[in-house]
Amino acid sequence: MTMCPIPWKFQAVRNNGDVRLCCQANVTKNQGVVRKDNGEAYNAGRDDLSEAWNAELMRNTRRTMLNDEWPDECGRCKSEEEAGVRSRRENEMAQWKWSGEQAGAMTSYFGWVYTLPVYFDLRFGNMCNLACRMCGPTDSHQWYKEWTEFFGEDAFYDTQGRVELTRNEKGRLFTADYDWHDSDQFWESLDGVIMNMEHVYMAGGEPLIIARQYDFLERCIELDKAKDIVLEYNTNLTTLPTRILEEFWPAFKEVRIGASIDGMGAMQEYQRWPSKWSQIEHNLRLINELCGKAPNVTSWIAATITIYNVFHLPEFMWWKLHNGLPNINKSKKKPVITTHVQHQPYRTSIQALPETLKAQVAECYDEWHTKFADSELPEHVKAHAAEILSSTQRFMAAKDHTKYIGEFVSFTRFLDKSRQQNIIDVVPQFGEIFDR
Repeated sequence: MTMCPIPWKFQAVRNNGDVRLCCQANVTKNQGVVRKDNGEAYNAGRDDLSEAWNAELMRNTRRTMLNDEWPDECGRCKSEEEAGVRSRRENEMAQWKWSGEQAGAMTSYFGWVYTLPVYFDLRFGNMCNLACRMCGPTDSHQWYKEWTEFFGEDAFYDTQGRVELTRNEKGRLFTADYDWHDSDQFWESLDGVIMNMEHVYMAGGEPLIIARQYDFLERCIELDKAKDIVLEYNTNLTTLPTRILEEFWPAFKEVRIGASIDGMGAMQEYQRWPSKWSQIEHNLRLINELCGKAPNVTSWIAATITIYNVFHLPEFMWWKLHNGLPNINKSKKKPVITTHVQHQPYRTSIQALPETLKAQVAECYDEWHTKFADSELPEHVKAHAAEILSSTQRFMAAKDHTKYIGEFVSFTRFLDKSRQQNIIDVVPQFGEIFDR
């Protein structure tokens, strides 16, 4: 099956304002960008969002799915399912209880649909307080200095092409390419779709520090629409403003918080630099308390599995289950943590590991399989822990990207020097590729 509700339900806006099919399409050549007939991307800062809804890419994707074929933009879900990893497509099918019959009934022969999207992915620029090692400048402005130092030019590339960086009055690198949300066109267009919204996904940058996110929430409340909207976050949880806890979240139908936390202690601080574990753990416990009190709030740990934390993953899972966070990942389907294996950049994907290290990961996971199985944890928790470990191994073994290990080493050494960190302190198993 290739059917997915996203082309019928969902509209996504990248950090630079370009409209795209789905955030999972970011790993494909076109990165899921919805384009006009002349090849120019639809952009929320200058175009009416409704015009992109039945663009050629959207129509072709719907028709391809109705033919039970994989669209070109859906390579990530396809590769995950082939590796035995549960994909976003499968999660969305379950959440929306979607079927090909429903899709076919509302779609013309040419792929047009005459209903508006109800599910939105809104990313108000790339302002962030972290520069995570698996990330880059398209998602965090904190990357500008190190990125340009490593690559030797004051520029980088995104779906709009080459992004030129200049110095502002304080001498800091800057670009206005991610300020599309200051456009009157966007807010006028958004007003036209807010009343149709059922679910809004907020990511960044870091959404909880972006002012425009609060403007959007206020608008939903002003229009008396907040009570009908499920608000979902992907947040690094380094900050938890009182204003959002007391003023905004209680007004929404549901608030779902995906906490982007990839480990505890030194591992979290290494991968998601310059975060502080003490602050994150404090906020995680506040969210755990909130989930126990507020009936409209749920939360889970959304861990990104990379070459850096793959050895740490089972220990992190064990920590989560034994440290008093019963309201985080409370769902019976995912009672441990929620994981996402990184696909790109290849240098930080677990598929780039040499075979000797992949074998060490397998050996490590075998030991943890036994530890979880022999524990007194509930059976459904044991089963989920086992599936996380097994699916991570399957993805790791599915492709050989070891040709990128040299890039991983050189980039990691540069960041270690810049950030005064040392990979061997957090992943001693990497001695064989760094002690050369």
